[in-house]
Amino acid sequence: MSIIRKPQAGVTLIELLIGMLVGIIVVAGGMSVYVTSVRGQSENIKLVRLNQDMRAMMDTMERDIRRAGFVTSDPATHFASLQGNPFFDSADPNFAELAVYNGGSCIVYAYNRDEDPDNDGVPDETPPAVDSNERLGFRLNGDAGELEMRSSGDTNEDCDDGEWESVTEPEVEITGLRFTLTSKALNVSSMIVDDDGDGFFNGDDNHNFTCDAGEACNTCTRDGSPDPACLYVRYVTIKLEGQLRDDNDVKQTITEQVRIRNDKFLDAIP
Repeated sequence: MSIIRKPQAGVTLIELLIGMLVGIIVVAGGMSVYVTSVRGQSENIKLVRLNQDMRAMMDTMERDIRRAGFVTSDPATHFASLQGNPFFDSADPNFAELAVYNGGSCIVYAYNRDEDPDNDGVPDETPPAVDSNERLGFRLNGDAGELEMRSSGDTNEDCDDGEWESVTEPEVEITGLRFTLTSKALNVSSMIVDDDGDGFFNGDDNHNFTCDAGEACNTCTRDGSPDPACLYVRYVTIKLEGQLRDDNDVKQTITEQVRIRNDKFLDAIP
């Protein structure tokens, strides 16, 4: 029996080149997916880092600004301090407890940081003196791209006075900061009088114990004598914009609204 031997056959040069080309395409595709994934993860890490830094700055502003106008933690005992709150003296800018300057990029405010200034162990019953370390604020330093916080000041008349220091991480550049003040004035005088004895105060026309739009208790104007007692419910909207210094494509904007906890009360002017 004879054995038929077939000659060995390889691949041609063209087949080899085609195989190499297909392999290169597959490897290139895999590398492209890997590079894209790594780049995406890097961008996400940068954005998370920027967001955390800016959130920390926003939280710092929120916690401090909402204290504006605080005068005593014991209003029942020290009611006189509330009536004579020096932080509500709008006639004197040195004592203005909440104001915005520089086109909205700076806010100054004040509150009582020490209820016992004479260190006798008893909070003063009279309104406290406004110390330099009780005039605070935040502002944008546009030249340095930093958020700055004021630790002390002699006046709240502008944003140039006092000691300011940066609260911005070195890798973060603050590109925008805006404070917007809004308030709702309630007519307190109409909310404490019931002339007709129907069980509802005079300003509550709908008799639902709330100040609806259009009711007397819903608005309060102090434009002449006699002026009613007014209660101002205040809000501060903060818009903070920033980016990474080494990668300007990574940007973030955070907007928050702060409810000032100490409503501003102005007594009636007879």
